This record gives sequence, C-alpha cells and structure tokens, in this order.
Amino acid sequence: MAERLERPIQIAILGAGTIGTIHGLASLEAAGVRVRSVWSRALPSAERLAGRLGARAVADAAEIAADPDVDAVLVATPTHLHAEGALAAIAAGKHVLCEKPLARDLASAERIVSAAEGAGVRLLVGHVVRFFPEFVRLREAVRAGEVGNPAVVRMSRLASFPHGSAEWHADRAFSGGVVLDMAIHDLDWLLWTLGPATRVYARGLDERAPRMLDYALITVRLASGAIAHVESSWAEAEGFRVCGEVAGDRGLLTYDSAEATPYDLALREPPDTPPGVNVPTAYTARSPYVLQLEHWARVLRGEEAPICPPADALAALRLALAALESVARHEPVALEHRSL
Repeated sequence: MAERLERPIQIAILGAGTIGTIHGLASLEAAGVRVRSVWSRALPSAERLAGRLGARAVADAAEIAADPDVDAVLVATPTHLHAEGALAAIAAGKHVLCEKPLARDLASAERIVSAAEGAGVRLLVGHVVRFFPEFVRLREAVRAGEVGNPAVVRMSRLASFPHGSAEWHADRAFSGGVVLDMAIHDLDWLLWTLGPATRVYARGLDERAPRMLDYALITVRLASGAIAHVESSWAEAEGFRVCGEVAGDRGLLTYDSAEATPYDLALREPPDTPPGVNVPTAYTARSPYVLQLEHWARVLRGEEAPICPPADALAALRLALAALESVARHEPVALEHRSL
C-alpha cells in the first residue's frame, strides 16, 4: 500500500476539456482532495478551469512534475496522449490517476503499468462505471445468483457524437472511436462481473462512414459460457442513454436510464455551441466522479485497495482492441488469457 498521507491529496490535472473539467468540479465535493494546478495545451482553458477550482494554471507541464507539493497527476488529455502524460508523471515520482482507456495501444499501456510498478507509485484508472450505483447493484445481483447462471447479456450505450479540441474523437488513430471510448465501459463491467472473455466478434463503421458518426456491435463469448452483446453508438441525435439486460436460467434483470431519469428538458432550438462530450447525469445520489475521486484519495492514503487495479484496466483495453481488430478483419478474434 502507498505511504499514508494525513493531509488532503493534492492533484494536478493534465487537460482542461470536458473530462478534465468534470474531474476538477468533482474535487470541489470530494472529501480529502484538492486540485493544486491545471495544465492544458490551450492555456486559456487551463486558466478558466483553475479559476473555478481555486488552483493555478501552468503553461509548462514540466512545472507539475517538478512541484514537490503535487501528490498525484490526473491525466485527462485525449486518449493518444495518455501515455506521454502518465509516463512523465511516473518518472517524477508522482502517483497517476488516468482516464480510461489507459492508453491508445496495449504496448503503451503495459509500459505505463511497468513504469509505475518500477517507481513504486500508484496507478489508478478511471473506469467510472464501477462507481455508478445502478451498475454496482446490477453486478451484486448477478454475482449473488439472482438470475441463476448468466446466459445472455445485452448492453447499450448510446450518445451523440462527442466534440473535443480539434475534433480529436473523429480521428480513430487518436481516440479508437466509439469502441475504445464508450464500449470499453461495458466491456470492463462484463469482465469485472462475469470473468474473462475467450472470443470476440464485432461489426462497426469503417473509414467510408461520415466523419462525425460511429457505431459498433460487439459479441463477446465469456469463459463462463455466457454470451454478451455490447452496442455502442455515437449516432444519436442528442443526449445519452444506457440500457440492457442480464438473462439467466432463473430470471432476468433489466436497466434503462431513460426510465430512471426524473426530469427531461428538450429545447425547441438547440444551443449554438456543440455539446462537447456527453456523460450520464441522471444519477440522483452523489456523482460517481466524486465517489471515484474520494476512493482514489483513500487508496493513496493507504486506507483501501483499488476497486479497479491496473490489471483490470489492461484486460478491458485488451478486449476493446480485440473488438477493433475484429471490425477491421471482419472475423472473430480469440483472446489469450494471462495473469498480470
């Protein structure tokens, strides 16, 4: 476990876009966490977020690594830049809180894990679905045998296209598209709940599709014998929805965020500015991002073990990348299992 820290955990945020802002604002509600500094390639963005958090904006990311008062660096840059930020932080002896996916490719992700282990620092990955109450309850119910032996799982995660700086999501070499950005949440939940996967077959859009559009349907064979169908879409007109079901030999569990939303506002005239990255906001309890940040702080203080250890983040990335490989090859991909 990490050395125990009695004072609030001081973090620096790399990236001041949608997800960096979400984590930053979560820190205002999270116990025992304080944002000390914010960096962004666009300094005005860092200044705006830092101003909201009572932090300081830095123009050079090297300042963060050199700051002895920074305990951990939260990497919230575009996916293809995760490895660069994480490795620099680790080299400076900082703990790393990295948004999912851990990296754009498996080799980079494994390099991050190895570097963190070698430096003796904590590496925590933001698979935030593990902190959404409905998905926690669904997992508990499945593992408690409420549906008997799970046989078929259907999971859908549907949103409009996300907009980030320079529309980096639209370049699959940078983002990995809807599979690496959205489907990985549900793939992680499947592995967390039902164990390893043995085979994946996926269909998705290719380079001939319109630029601001992506969709994938992934079929996963799990070692337990269950079959999962994971649908992810960046083709919706607006909004965000998750729904699905788990069927077993003793029952059926379902969920649908559209039915759980207590209030829905539909504007006749949409706003002039793009919506940015859509994230679920239908929760009525505390934000899962706040719960995740507080959990990270407790892990760094040595008070508890990580809910999502690096090996789990690697497994989710490996399955998502296999799905992308299947889309490209138009055939199933077998998964190699190994302990990490």
